[in-house]
Amino acid sequence: MHKEIHKFLTEHLGKTGFTLEPIKKGGSDRQFFRVTLPHKDSFVFMHYGDEVAENAHWAGINKFMSSLGINVPRIIIQDAARHFILIEDMGEIDLWSERSVPWEGRRDFYFQVLAQIYRLHSFDLQFISADVQLSESYGPRLYKWEHDYFLENLVWEVCKIKLSTVDTAKLNKELDALSESLQKIEPCLIHRDFQSQNIMIKNSRPVLIDFQGMRLGCFFYDLGSLICDPYVTFEDEERNELINFYCELMNPSYGRDEFVRNFWMGSVQRLLQALGAYGFLGLKKNKPAFLGHIGNGLENLLIAVDNVDGLEMLSDLATECETILARKKY
Repeated sequence: MHKEIHKFLTEHLGKTGFTLEPIKKGGSDRQFFRVTLPHKDSFVFMHYGDEVAENAHWAGINKFMSSLGINVPRIIIQDAARHFILIEDMGEIDLWSERSVPWEGRRDFYFQVLAQIYRLHSFDLQFISADVQLSESYGPRLYKWEHDYFLENLVWEVCKIKLSTVDTAKLNKELDALSESLQKIEPCLIHRDFQSQNIMIKNSRPVLIDFQGMRLGCFFYDLGSLICDPYVTFEDEERNELINFYCELMNPSYGRDEFVRNFWMGSVQRLLQALGAYGFLGLKKNKPAFLGHIGNGLENLLIAVDNVDGLEMLSDLATECETILARKKY
């Protein structure tokens, strides 16, 4: 494979003597390399396989988002047959790397990226091109899949909790009601993994990456991904500032109280998915660093659950998980 990559790069860069440095970040199954030329110009090379179908959607979605004025990496060249893409190098600074900067120093990045994602959320779906390939829309099946993902990979595998038949039925009833409530909100295009490590900072502006899972869903899922991001710690007033900013930007036909309730519902759903992913990546994909984010994820889940009626069983389960993990010191 490395010979093919070198041949591809030599053909399209028109020169040799470049260096390839692996970029190891996140839980993706794709391969990334930083390509540095002798005069220090650099690009990023991406190779994706067939295992995850949505990886093939990346380039088309990139072009679509760019057409909306959303900041995304520029594509230099693509070889779809070999699953090779050469893109602009966005550097190594992401929103996550700014997490220790005082709020006054990073607030504007959040405002900027929320203004960017609003362009996606507010896009009129009747004008979407047939060339844009979307992943499975959120509906009963996908919501249920995320609930089971959380139970299997976090509750059972990490916490070793086995629920009784009665408790499982109670929990499923709560989560089914959550799913039904989210489905009543008008769907729109969402990023689906809109969190700090997928937002690069270049030339003082945020650039979105890892958007290949774009699909129809509830925009509160995206807001929960960013504003209840387990990778970053927010003070209550900081989180409220971001919620208020987006509420004013969206200017919904309903009131702020309903907007906030919907936000917390979307956040619960997203956190269930994220916590399931941390367990899956940490234990089954042998990436133990992800286990270290479970504690913050559970803390955020409990905050979100406290703001949503009818999730008492989930609250008790999350609390039990938190107690168990405190002993394991994840």
